[in-house]
Amino acid sequence: MPIMKWMDEYSVQVAELDQQHQKLIELINLLHDEMRQGKGRESLGRILDQLIEYTRVHFTTEEDWMARAGYAGLAAHREEHRALTRQVEELQDQHRAGSRTLSLEVMVFLKDWLVNHIQKTDQKYSDVLKEYQRR
Repeated sequence: MPIMKWMDEYSVQVAELDQQHQKLIELINLLHDEMRQGKGRESLGRILDQLIEYTRVHFTTEEDWMARAGYAGLAAHREEHRALTRQVEELQDQHRAGSRTLSLEVMVFLKDWLVNHIQKTDQKYSDVLKEYQRR
C-alpha cells in the first residue's frame, strides 16, 4: 500500500517537473514498501541513495527552469532545496551508521517534506513557468 499518491493539485503545470515529482513519489513509496516488508539495511540504503540522487537531479532541473523563466524567488527556492537535501542526507548518514532505522516516523517526514515542498514552495513558481512556456 503506497504511503502517498499523486494528486492533480500537486501539478505545477510543467510536464517535466510533474513527471519528476511523480518519480519522487514512486521512490518514497518503494522505500516505504521495502521497509514494511522488513527488507535489510542494504536494500533500504540503496533506495534511500536513489531517492537522494534523484532529488538532486530534480532540484537542478527545477532551478534551471526557474532561471530560464526569470523567477524572482530562485535564490530563496534554491536555499530551501539545499536545506531539504541536507536533512535527507543526515537521515542517510544516520541510517548508514546504524543509529537510525527507517521507521514510519521517517517515512512520514519524507512524505510531508515532498508534499509541503510541492504544494507550498513549488506552487509559487507555477504561474511564472506557465507564462515562460507560452512565450
